[in-house]
Amino acid sequence: MSNKPRVFIVEDDLAMVRMLTTMLEDEGFETKSAIGENALRLAEKYQPDVILLDVMMPVMDGLEWSTRAKANPSLKNIPIIALSAANFATLKHAFKNLQADSFLSKPFNIDALLNLVHIFSQQSQDMRLAGAASEKTM
Repeated sequence: MSNKPRVFIVEDDLAMVRMLTTMLEDEGFETKSAIGENALRLAEKYQPDVILLDVMMPVMDGLEWSTRAKANPSLKNIPIIALSAANFATLKHAFKNLQADSFLSKPFNIDALLNLVHIFSQQSQDMRLAGAASEKTM
């Protein structure tokens, strides 16, 4: 596995997945993507530093996905950035129940998204290093 920060994209719109993948890989991130139940399994195996989560998806929406991810011991500490094209009233209600660390509405400002991804991925990597260091001292 590379030392690049890892971003996992949970998004049903393939054009959005391609755009996010290109943008993030150009910034030096490694990416993977999936949706639904498969995304939960792959995220657990991949152990990303950050998860980008679309709120409105068929089969398993972002609310259910984030709730299940945060209930999973191997995913619960991974920061989630929720993305949605819903109107403000819907977003305000959804965000209250959504288990996400940050939220951006679509269309989002690319610089704002990249800033959040950089911040959260650095925090994740710092936590991972601190955990590895504490395991060595045990």
